Amino acid sequence: MFRFNKNNTINVFLYENVMYYPPVLNLIECLLNNGYKVKLISEGTKDLPAIISDSALFRSVEIGTTSKRDIISRLRKRSIKTKAFQQELAKVGSGDIVWTVNPLAVRTLGKKLFQYSDRHVMELMELTDTFPLYYGAKRLKYPVDEVGRRAWKVVVPEQNRAYIQKVGWNLSRTPYVLPNKPYDTADAEITNEMKPVIEKMKQEKRKIVIYLGVLDPDRDIESFAKGIETIKDEYALYLFGPLKFNDSSDFERFCNTYDCVNYMGFFNPPYHLRFLEHADIALLPYHPGAVEGVKGFSAFNALYCAPNKIYEYAGKNVPMIGTDVPGLRTPFEKFNIGVCCRDLKPETIADAVRYVDANHAEMKKNLQLFYDSTDIDKIVDQIVNETF
Repeated sequence: MFRFNKNNTINVFLYENVMYYPPVLNLIECLLNNGYKVKLISEGTKDLPAIISDSALFRSVEIGTTSKRDIISRLRKRSIKTKAFQQELAKVGSGDIVWTVNPLAVRTLGKKLFQYSDRHVMELMELTDTFPLYYGAKRLKYPVDEVGRRAWKVVVPEQNRAYIQKVGWNLSRTPYVLPNKPYDTADAEITNEMKPVIEKMKQEKRKIVIYLGVLDPDRDIESFAKGIETIKDEYALYLFGPLKFNDSSDFERFCNTYDCVNYMGFFNPPYHLRFLEHADIALLPYHPGAVEGVKGFSAFNALYCAPNKIYEYAGKNVPMIGTDVPGLRTPFEKFNIGVCCRDLKPETIADAVRYVDANHAEMKKNLQLFYDSTDIDKIVDQIVNETF
């Protein structure tokens, strides 16, 4: 039975830029704070928060990439990155842990992961059915479920996902649940790039509904914009996050259509949290079924969403509105920290905004209770050290 020693290292493998994955930053910070040595192998590592990059227990290896989009460049990039990632895997010591944080990393490391099955922690940020053998493949699949069955431990961010993943992949054990809660609540420094945005929010005459996160098809931003547009004299919608639209003109059209919408750009975590200080209500616009089959995500992925945003918003005392999905309704009703819109009619959304506004003080009192209900230190310690 494998037992981890703190003199060894936890090797975190992430295929993409780590700055797009706040939960991975939270994980690393938690591990470091609890005295674990961490090595991050990722596409982007340059803009890490100082609390991580300055730690004597932390090392990182940045795997290069290319901005070219043609097929030849993409294939060449994948080949080079695969070799680089597998070389780093080969350096893992006999007492070290391999911690993959998404199926892309698993597919890249391939069958070589089986050599580490007794100490491979496989974390799934999304509820996953299958996974394409290559980008865009519809029939050819990578056996990501087999890797899960042979992993030491599987980790997911939400309780319902744990049971669905266990049944779907025929796992022998129920996955551990590690919610996407920010680890560090200390305020990041306000940068020069942030100052004009904060000033604009301070000068805003209307109350601010804010959204932090990626802007792509499984986030139904437009339905909420339509609702807030009907009360635009009282409320404004501020959007922060990276654009994931294939055609940027679609997003430009969207922004130009609604007077209530203000797109403020993307700011690396944890800096984005500072904008919550100037918001009144926060948005969680999950769109069930929008990404069914995309990248291997389950049709239930958005239904049982596990957003880091719900903890980010709660940590800054901002009540919420969202779509009617169990991943939101359960904590909203248990702690009274927000409301789900039963449908996405403009009048329903407008009523939800006004309801949260009217019950703002009571909900703010409950947000800290929700935030404190999850002990990340305890959960991560169990994942690393629990042997039964």
